[in-house]
Amino acid sequence: MVDIAALVPGAVGIALSPLPVASVVFLLGHRRGYGSAVACAAGWMAAVAVALVVAVSVGEQLPSATDDGPPVQALVALVAAVVLFVLAAWQWFRRRLPDGSPASTRWADAMEALGPGRAFGLGALLFVSPKSVVLASAAGLTLGDADPRAGLTVVVGALFVLASGVVVLLPVVLAVALGPRAERPLEAMRSWIARWGALALVVVLVVLGVVQLVIGLTGLR
Repeated sequence: MVDIAALVPGAVGIALSPLPVASVVFLLGHRRGYGSAVACAAGWMAAVAVALVVAVSVGEQLPSATDDGPPVQALVALVAAVVLFVLAAWQWFRRRLPDGSPASTRWADAMEALGPGRAFGLGALLFVSPKSVVLASAAGLTLGDADPRAGLTVVVGALFVLASGVVVLLPVVLAVALGPRAERPLEAMRSWIARWGALALVVVLVVLGVVQLVIGLTGLR
């Protein structure tokens, strides 16, 4: 049976990634318009899907849990918790986003040159961060270890990918729904990420680490 609640923290943690959101916001403000922004979001979600499929395939090959040993889900959650706490500490001492910070003029200029194809690749590349890879892998291993029916696996996996991409898609939805009026909220979003994105990422990592730790310790009982 699939434990949906165990997959929620991973989806939320992947969704709360400031750099891909900032990338989509910048792309919406440039002359190439919606095409590159949508392609960037699609690349992000495609990378989530690929990582999830790979992890599910690995999880299906893992031995079934027995009474003599701890369940796989608990061990995966504990490992994920350790990695997330280490990443939180590292991010805290850095206190800034990578060179892709929204405040970086060089990065903004690079966004201007991206067409849909390169924007798709950028979205996929942005996913390849320790946080996102760990969370997608943990979710996929948990789902694969549960070994549900194929149809249920596809449905749950699709919902996970959609939830992971909802925040990245938000700027596009705002731009389509509000038109020119979207410029103000998009600018506010970009400014917030520039000022608070690094700190918010630390908080997200710590909270997710605690959640994974609780899941792991509970599973060991």
